Amino acid sequence: MYREKYDRIAGFYELLEKPLDRYFNPLRERAVSLAQGRTLEVGIGTGKTLAYYPRGVELYAVDGSARMIEIARKRAEELGLKVEFTVAEAEDLPFPENYFDTVVSSFVFCTVPNPRRAMREIQRVLKPGGRAIFLEHTRSGNWLIDYLFLLPLKAFLKPLLDDDPLRETHRLVREFFEVEREEIYYRGIVRLMVARKPAV
Repeated sequence: MYREKYDRIAGFYELLEKPLDRYFNPLRERAVSLAQGRTLEVGIGTGKTLAYYPRGVELYAVDGSARMIEIARKRAEELGLKVEFTVAEAEDLPFPENYFDTVVSSFVFCTVPNPRRAMREIQRVLKPGGRAIFLEHTRSGNWLIDYLFLLPLKAFLKPLLDDDPLRETHRLVREFFEVEREEIYYRGIVRLMVARKPAV
């Protein structure tokens, strides 16, 4: 189960990701800068996004790994941020319907065991007209990149982190939300999608 794997590597997770930070941190900043009002981040991990949230956002955060939450909580304290942390799965969010103005997901859906159920949960807790922001690894759409880069990457990441970089999260988002904007990075292996829950 992914939870146990992330608990085991939590202490050195950021070291593993450090080579990618120069590419992904600017995208994290761009994604969370769009948050407004009462905001939930699904899959907060070690809290890499925390420094980028606009002041005034009422922030909640969940993650399936208790060890990751511990690290994120310490980071929030160092930044002087008030965040309501909860250990919870993306597929079973412990919040009422129509509760959040914004929901953020940053490099999460490549790991979620049941992505369709998690997407339905995000839709449920988001207010009508609320904004869902997804920054995700996705299948590129170019068979050469998928075959030569993402498939070998999956062979390495799946046993280590239950991570599948070949998922088509960008298509799943369109099934549940009205997409306002889609930005494609690194030949399509990363996408930033800004979407809305229908107002009615």
